[in-house]
Amino acid sequence: MHLIIVEDLAADCDKLAELIYQDCASHGESVDLSFYTNGEKFLECYRPKSCNGLFLDVLLGGMTGIETAKNIRKSEPHLPIIFTTRERDYAVDGFAVGATDYLVKPLNPEKVARCMGRLREYLIKPSSISLQEPSGRGHSIPIDVDLDKILYGQYFNHTMSIHTDSEVYHTRISFHDFTEKLPHSGRFYICGRGLVVNFSYVQRIEDDTLLLRNGEQLLFSRNRRQEIQKAYAEWKFTCSREGRWTQ
Repeated sequence: MHLIIVEDLAADCDKLAELIYQDCASHGESVDLSFYTNGEKFLECYRPKSCNGLFLDVLLGGMTGIETAKNIRKSEPHLPIIFTTRERDYAVDGFAVGATDYLVKPLNPEKVARCMGRLREYLIKPSSISLQEPSGRGHSIPIDVDLDKILYGQYFNHTMSIHTDSEVYHTRISFHDFTEKLPHSGRFYICGRGLVVNFSYVQRIEDDTLLLRNGEQLLFSRNRRQEIQKAYAEWKFTCSREGRWTQ
């Protein structure tokens, strides 16, 4: 595992590095750490896909950690970013750039262990699924569909239609086999026969209708309303819980 620490205070940097080494050793893992003292130098040297996680101090001298993260997100939408700070007032800004976790200083082994545990969970989650899309005359082409971009999937006439935020993919796969490819974390929920929805894109539930953030409306059986509302509420609670500060 390769992790990068961007921290302008030498004592804080050394402490974080020590605790990361200690945690990885306890799990029988090897870890390589790279260090930068400011966001500008880090962005100048960084190459996409070159690390597994980024620890960013929020209050760096010069470019802030939040600004640095915004720049990184242009080329690294899925890179785990963990903010470190002595203040918790930057949580909203951190959520806006998709922070994976937060560490509130002063650091200790318990805080870093919880953070590293979440990082490991994040890294083992698949970011896409591989499918075969028909291309004509009995042929098909392999496609990788980004899980974060899937709004919902519908099965009809032996074809699975996967609706993303930009286009629709079609593939000859059973509904069961398709849903088995999805993470079983609560984010993707089967809301009816042949319908699976990404709760991340649901704005609200009204009667027997799922209202998506892009304006689309998906109907489900009214008999399942209570069940679906409960599953959605549990998903929202999980999101808020996992986004909390590591105290």
